[in-house]
Amino acid sequence: MKRLLLVLALTALPTTLLAQTTLDRDVLMTPDGTLYTVESTLNDGAAAADVNMYLRLTAQRGTGQAQTIIVPDSVSPGVHSQPALAYDNDSNTLFLFWLHMPNAMSSELLLSSYRNGSFQPAVSLTNKAFHLEYNLRIKTSRRVGDEPLLVHAVWWEVTGDGESARYGLLGIEKGEVTSIYLDDLSNFLLVDQNDNPTIQGSTPFVVDANFNREILRHPTLIDTGNADSMDVIFGDVRTNSFNRITLQPIVQGRIHIPIGHAPGPRVGAPRSFIDLWSGSVDTIVNRDGSMLLYNPTPSAVNYIVYNASGWSAVKSVALSDKLSVDAAVAALSRMMNQ
Repeated sequence: MKRLLLVLALTALPTTLLAQTTLDRDVLMTPDGTLYTVESTLNDGAAAADVNMYLRLTAQRGTGQAQTIIVPDSVSPGVHSQPALAYDNDSNTLFLFWLHMPNAMSSELLLSSYRNGSFQPAVSLTNKAFHLEYNLRIKTSRRVGDEPLLVHAVWWEVTGDGESARYGLLGIEKGEVTSIYLDDLSNFLLVDQNDNPTIQGSTPFVVDANFNREILRHPTLIDTGNADSMDVIFGDVRTNSFNRITLQPIVQGRIHIPIGHAPGPRVGAPRSFIDLWSGSVDTIVNRDGSMLLYNPTPSAVNYIVYNASGWSAVKSVALSDKLSVDAAVAALSRMMNQ
């Protein structure tokens, strides 16, 4: 039965999950001036025929010559995509997260570390049958208790029982992962701002019959500048809503257990949203609670804004040789925070 439910759920997913024909990448600069770039690359014959996409890591320090290597554990059969980088300054260790889809019915979140010119074997954080993960995002925060580095990860998961936003918290010390915590983000809605048990309303917001729920499937990490906490905005396809929570990890021995509260009420999705957004959808927020969701394409950055007046219509910023995606997103961020 779960296999059948998962197949039915797959029909609602964007085709990019199964086709993965576009490149995706992440970039990170270390304190010593080394620029790391990782990208998911269509197999050009460098890997076996059953490898659809694999990962390349490029390192360049200053104006020195760039060095590119294939991530060893990304040449197993299937699709390796959505790479994300984190760095531990204390041990000069680069951490690489990515999603591996060996077939159309399963996927896993992988983690490998890179130090002194070599990769450690990848470990799977979410290796379960009939589970699909996608839309991965990570951010780091510096110190909770005695832990030098915390990595927060969010992604969307589809199983035979449904689909939801997921959260992972990894503690890193001296270049080694010392704790792993995984949970469904909706479980953090069960406490209020004073950490008292509560349950947010579960009545679905009304949306049009052709509403595109893809806009709800992109959880986002929001860095508020507080080293002890991280905010997350995530959608709920059951209630057609967005939720914002603040997660604050606490230390129990060497294991981090996050506690959370919702700083505000859930927000109903834009009921008439029917645009066929595909690829990444990210979020810009303002201190007043307003937020902007945007979807970059080769020709434009599409966006929609929520504020005290409700949702705006979908708008676009046209791209050109004089206006890149990064410049357009910077302009949108300035607009939201001026």
